[in-house]
Amino acid sequence: MAQSEITPMGERIVFQASGAVDHAFRVSGELKDRQDEVARYAVGNSRLVLAISTAFAAPLLYPTDSESGGLHFRGGSSTGKTTALTVAGSVWGGGVRGFVRTWRATSNGLEGICAIHCDSLLCLDELGQVDGREAGAIAYMLSNGIGKSRANRNGEARPAAQWRLLFLSSGEVGLADKIAEDGRGRRVAAGQQVRVVDILADAGAGMGIFENLHGFESADAFARYLKTATNKFYGSACREFLTHLTRDFKGIAPVVIGLRDEFLTAYCPKDADGQVSRVAARFGLVAGGGEMAATFGVLPWSRGEATRAAARCFQDWLAARGGVEPAEEREAIARVRHFIELHGTSRFAPMGNLVPTDSIGSPVELRINNRVGFRRRTDSGGIEYLVLPQSWQSEVCAGMDAGAVAKVLSNRGMLKRGSGGKMQTVARVPGFDKAVRVYLLTPQLFADDQAAEPEYDFG
Repeated sequence: MAQSEITPMGERIVFQASGAVDHAFRVSGELKDRQDEVARYAVGNSRLVLAISTAFAAPLLYPTDSESGGLHFRGGSSTGKTTALTVAGSVWGGGVRGFVRTWRATSNGLEGICAIHCDSLLCLDELGQVDGREAGAIAYMLSNGIGKSRANRNGEARPAAQWRLLFLSSGEVGLADKIAEDGRGRRVAAGQQVRVVDILADAGAGMGIFENLHGFESADAFARYLKTATNKFYGSACREFLTHLTRDFKGIAPVVIGLRDEFLTAYCPKDADGQVSRVAARFGLVAGGGEMAATFGVLPWSRGEATRAAARCFQDWLAARGGVEPAEEREAIARVRHFIELHGTSRFAPMGNLVPTDSIGSPVELRINNRVGFRRRTDSGGIEYLVLPQSWQSEVCAGMDAGAVAKVLSNRGMLKRGSGGKMQTVARVPGFDKAVRVYLLTPQLFADDQAAEPEYDFG
């Protein structure tokens, strides 16, 4: 820690840097003051409790062998996103400029900042300030814990900066929207979504990020109070927490791992994909950080407060995600649905009773520009789409593995297989002398998902 050392044996450690270090690991006020004026007001506010718990979970990454990663609060202006980061950051420090930094930096510039925050919390405000072309690379860099390899003046490789941290982020848009801003059709990768978990800042109580105002007349008044209080009391909580942690470093690790595993058992669906399990593990670690801080007496919270908040936020994330299957599968379904929504009538030629007729019942020939396939009504009244193979690969599934997309849809009954289990089926369609191969999309593509969502008791 800056200006102090916290070690199990009390030995003195001297840190020698190549130059002055710009940091905010400062202390103001006593721990009791911070408990009374800041921490107790988080109770009953799932997003605030989650943010504070994340601050205490950061130094637990190493002893629990957990991966780095982040939580991103997404929502409109004045919902309290920055307040959550400010309150969490005050666990570790503050000062004139505060502990919270901004996303307004390049990946190169953030490397040094990450190294300073190794084994602690990093807070980055306003994702909207970073270039969309940089956002994805920065997300990977923050979580992977290593900077770029560079050469010195002699052409020899210099050691790359390394770190291990948890970070909190905020912004009016999510990472996926930010990456797509450059207009080049880029999509967020599943790995990026796991590394930076998108959480809706609005807790759903009509007060932005808050659910319990603790007697304050408005959410704005509550937020202003917390900002003032965190400007007075900061930095003491992490030092007290680290003092307890270093007294029994090896003994505490299995306790935290046990808390994380209990969270996974209680709240992660048993049929969840590995991506969901990884995110659940991060929420479980965060819950463990908050619970340990309460056990040490650093936080004035009752047992289970941190776990309930983490569970609530995890379930909100899971509901917004739309299911427990791999992100790639959801993306495949969404991509095909979106294409049909955009071009269902304009680029699919009608067949059978979908062909329009004139006043005397004669079929009217339609001119379909850039045709990709055909559409027809089924016996049950639904609409199915027959997509020509080349259009399926180059347009409907552009940028994706067309075969993998077909398999995902087939497994869900959204695509009808042909003979021998082939993804394509044979059909007679207008404009061709003989039957051709097509990808046959069934009405199930737009059917409502009838799978019941699991219910959880947060009490």
